[in-house]
Amino acid sequence: MQTSIAHTDRLPTVLAFVPPLDIARENARRILDESTALDLDITNSFRLAGQFGAVCEVLRQVLAALDAEDGDVHG
Repeated sequence: MQTSIAHTDRLPTVLAFVPPLDIARENARRILDESTALDLDITNSFRLAGQFGAVCEVLRQVLAALDAEDGDVHG
């Protein structure tokens, strides 16, 4: 199966979207605020997993924006 975890090494290492640093910071702060507002007593696992994914994505965007400003290429 091409979409299994075992085949993720075939995914491109260079990600296409890198927002400007100020936008990446703003998005990260918004997502973190939303994450800390979750009531873990009533939040279902799907919502929690989705929020974790959102936190990972904004972290990736902030790091990519910082790398772009520094002229670094990571992948």
